[in-house]
Amino acid sequence: MLCYQDKGEKFRFFTKLFISKPERFGFNRLYKAVSLDEMEINEKLKEFEEIIKAIEKEALLKRIKYSVKEVEAHFRLEIEKKSIKKEGNNQSEFFAFYDKFVEQNRSIKSKSTIYHYLICKKTLLGFEKTIGSPITFERINSQFYQLFQNYLIIDRKYLNNTVGGHIKNFKVFLNYAVRNQFTDLSFNFKDFKTINEEIEIIALTEEELFKIYQIEGLSSPEDVSRDYLCFECFTGLRFSDIGRLKNENIKEDFIVLKTQKTKDNLYIPINIFAREILNKYKGVYQDRPLPPPFANQVINRYIKDVAKKAKIDDLTMVEKFNGSARLTLSKPKYSFISTHTGRRTFITLSYEKGMQTEMIMKITGIKKWETLKKYLKVSEKSKLIKMHEFWNWETVNAQINK
Repeated sequence: MLCYQDKGEKFRFFTKLFISKPERFGFNRLYKAVSLDEMEINEKLKEFEEIIKAIEKEALLKRIKYSVKEVEAHFRLEIEKKSIKKEGNNQSEFFAFYDKFVEQNRSIKSKSTIYHYLICKKTLLGFEKTIGSPITFERINSQFYQLFQNYLIIDRKYLNNTVGGHIKNFKVFLNYAVRNQFTDLSFNFKDFKTINEEIEIIALTEEELFKIYQIEGLSSPEDVSRDYLCFECFTGLRFSDIGRLKNENIKEDFIVLKTQKTKDNLYIPINIFAREILNKYKGVYQDRPLPPPFANQVINRYIKDVAKKAKIDDLTMVEKFNGSARLTLSKPKYSFISTHTGRRTFITLSYEKGMQTEMIMKITGIKKWETLKKYLKVSEKSKLIKMHEFWNWETVNAQINK
């Protein structure tokens, strides 16, 4: 068992390594390893230690103090990446082609996209093990799709959008395989339906946003995470783009940058609240207007902690689906707040304040109304105002006395 500890806080990681003589173990290694098995155990332990050291070195370079939970999150992510790579050894021709597909996309796709391709590969390897026979291009048909979808829903218990993401990435690979003549087969994708349900992204009300913006007594990581969330709410930028901001992206009253996801050029006016956050960190970092970002999963955890302290705790219900099974989650609102919340909050509050939808789309880089609708959430307050605006004695009497 690997144990990492700092100031009383710790995490444990099961190494899956065993020895028959515990007395030969000390100082994190086996004494005088003589057999091949013992040498491999020591190498594996050294690998774990080097991952930890690399994470600590990264924190020093970024001038950030990682909490034990952050170290754990980075550590487990690196272990997952190494696991995916190792499962590629002694693999079939199908997965060798899949590796070529991933490698040839590294220079043109984001790290996040490549990571999802790798996760899809790991899932396919698990599916192959479950069905007990190798995956080949020749076996991919409607029946294969149905079995794969059932595996994702029943065996892995994935939510429908996760299922849809795996099928989408699998189809991208198959199209790539046909284009690059990895196979001379053509695939009928009519039956390969990609499940895509609308994601229920939580938006903050104006009151909730400023509760978070003005809360005091936060730790340093919580303070940075709060500022990232609020900067999203005040600009409409994606979390990934805020993390990439350089000083040269700030042009007087505008943020000017090319987005990572869509490669669009954005010119975002800086309002007084976004300016306050920029001024807070002005000159602190050599080439950045804001602190270096934490990993997405880490900042999401801190955001929830901040929202909890700000008492954003109204009971909120969210529905999700695993196949046809409805999963209803009722939790305090802070449990659902994440980096996605910022962009939706900006769009919702801007719309409530009367900003034209064309202007919102221009600022956020959204090109289609259908896409904007997914983000736009009409608040309870807006519905109440409009209800009283159209249904009152003044308007009724005016209509009757026409």
